[in-house]
Amino acid sequence: MFAGGLVLASTLIFFAVWLQRSEQLGWSRERFDDEIDQIYLQRRRRSRRRVNFLFLVCGILVLVATLASPKNHVVWLSCWISVMLVLMTILLLAGLDALRTMRHVRHRLDHLRQKRS
Repeated sequence: MFAGGLVLASTLIFFAVWLQRSEQLGWSRERFDDEIDQIYLQRRRRSRRRVNFLFLVCGILVLVATLASPKNHVVWLSCWISVMLVLMTILLLAGLDALRTMRHVRHRLDHLRQKRS
């Protein structure tokens, strides 16, 4: 259980750092040329920064729960409940990000159609 907690905590922390670094450097084949894209990109970066921070918080909470061990019931239980709530929040934010992306793509396609006409 202890080793599993350490592996999970380090994986979550590494994942948060990797996602943030990839977001800062940019993803391959991603082009944002128009002004419409810049507004979307700013909102997306802010949203993903929050999600990456929440992943980091999850990793730290798992680490604290692992180090507290089940002997300290209050800390152990509160950390794991917090991890569950934070992960549910991440799912909600990811859904909102998907909706934002779909709206942006629809808006961008309309803009490109108007440009052609």
